[in-house]
Amino acid sequence: MLNPLRESFRDQTRGNACQEAITAVEFFIQDPPPPSTAPCFHYLPPARNRFDLQVRNASGRLVHLIQIDRCLYSAAEGRRCDCLLLTTEQAYFVEFKAAERDITTSGNLRYARAADCVEQLEHTIKDFISRDIIPPGALVMAYACVGRTSQRPYPGADFLALSASFNNRFEGIPVRVRLIVENVLVINRSTSAD
Repeated sequence: MLNPLRESFRDQTRGNACQEAITAVEFFIQDPPPPSTAPCFHYLPPARNRFDLQVRNASGRLVHLIQIDRCLYSAAEGRRCDCLLLTTEQAYFVEFKAAERDITTSGNLRYARAADCVEQLEHTIKDFISRDIIPPGALVMAYACVGRTSQRPYPGADFLALSASFNNRFEGIPVRVRLIVENVLVINRSTSAD
């Protein structure tokens, strides 16, 4: 998927712009809050912000971080998800949603409605499909990163309804999508050489 992506976004990815190659066994991704206009970026432990996505990559696989919002796409091109993580066989689209206010001092965990992430994930994934970046039959993972919560997995009926609604948005499109509401992403061992 990386080569079709680079071909489709040739101007945006020239000179490795909008992309980073990472092999760390653990790293975090942050989407800088407004008023920053910078795209998402990765950083290494031990620092950790409770609002960021933790990526566990135990086998040190090559993972490409693609900065989508504010890099591949400009604001004028519509709402898109924040970033994409790519391995040789898997695509993980990620949208961050911050709470309206940061309540870190009271000990409360940030929580935002995962439903707010769905439209941006949908628009980005559909555009990647239309550009032939995502091949027919692929399984696409869509992460709604709304902050750390003590509830794992995301609770019950609300999630099932949201997941069904998300899947319905891809009716008739030859890919499989899976919505995940989580702040931890685990990169599995490779089934082929990276």
